[in-house]
Amino acid sequence: MYGGRPLIEKYGRYVLISRQDLDLADRWFGRYGEAIIFTSRLLPAIRTFISFPAGIARMNLKRFVFYTFAGSLPWCLGLAYVGQKLGEQWNKDERLKTLFHRFDFVIGIIGLLAVIWWVRRHLKHLQEDRQKGMSS
Repeated sequence: MYGGRPLIEKYGRYVLISRQDLDLADRWFGRYGEAIIFTSRLLPAIRTFISFPAGIARMNLKRFVFYTFAGSLPWCLGLAYVGQKLGEQWNKDERLKTLFHRFDFVIGIIGLLAVIWWVRRHLKHLQEDRQKGMSS
């Protein structure tokens, strides 16, 4: 909430945030802010960072807390239930451990590819911004 867009415009390039990203986030958050907060609380990784755009957009705190709670509750209940059921079987059945470890490599590769795509995309945007700045 403090610093807002001017701070991100000034220092965002160091973490590969372009003006295009900010414009897109502003448009989406302006139209679908509550739904974005609710939905993003259900998604791993994204749930951690959704508070930043909400603060920058100066979303009403009561609404933010409500949608955060509403979105986090199913996630937490679901994880607790799955953890309980899997925990009961974890030490009884070695096949379960083997099955889950098969996905470690796939998830790691998908994560790595996503990071590479994101970095390349942002470096391209930063280069375009620099070229626009030089030609102006």
